[in-house]
Amino acid sequence: MLKLILVNSILLGFGVMQCKNSSEYDLINYLSCGVNNNILIDEELLIWKDWGFDSYSDLPTKNINSRGGFQTFDLDSSLTQKDKEKIEHILASKATLIIEFDKLSCKEKLYKAQGFIPKKTIYSYSFPILLKGKNQEFYGIVLEQKTFELNSEIKLKVFVRQSDSWECVYEELLGFS
Repeated sequence: MLKLILVNSILLGFGVMQCKNSSEYDLINYLSCGVNNNILIDEELLIWKDWGFDSYSDLPTKNINSRGGFQTFDLDSSLTQKDKEKIEHILASKATLIIEFDKLSCKEKLYKAQGFIPKKTIYSYSFPILLKGKNQEFYGIVLEQKTFELNSEIKLKVFVRQSDSWECVYEELLGFS
């Protein structure tokens, strides 16, 4: 079984991804924990390239409206050149990534999606891009796909780490069917 890898492994050129006690699982926990029995989690992570994100310039990072549309959020000015290079490496990866459910720390048991299941909602996530910006804030960028039978939507979300949780500061609907 393939595993999630540390982002550092991507930089070193490994093809299998594994994520041990890292913040990637912290963000996946935040997104997936607390779901009810009618919701399933797809263990295979979305690949950024499959959704048109080939480079840093493909991400909306300047003058984006934050959630609620009341203020703008400029991620670009918060990132260093090293952060942008890290994003480039993650987006360049074509490896198939699998969530290790035993690494999630949800109170309720999560259920893996195994193909199409009627009357169930399936959530899929990309490998989270995690960065510590110039302002020392910790950012998480992730794709989230929600599928219910024949209906599907995919969103790009940007989070800022708060003391013990994540706050969604930007969300964009990329597609739906």
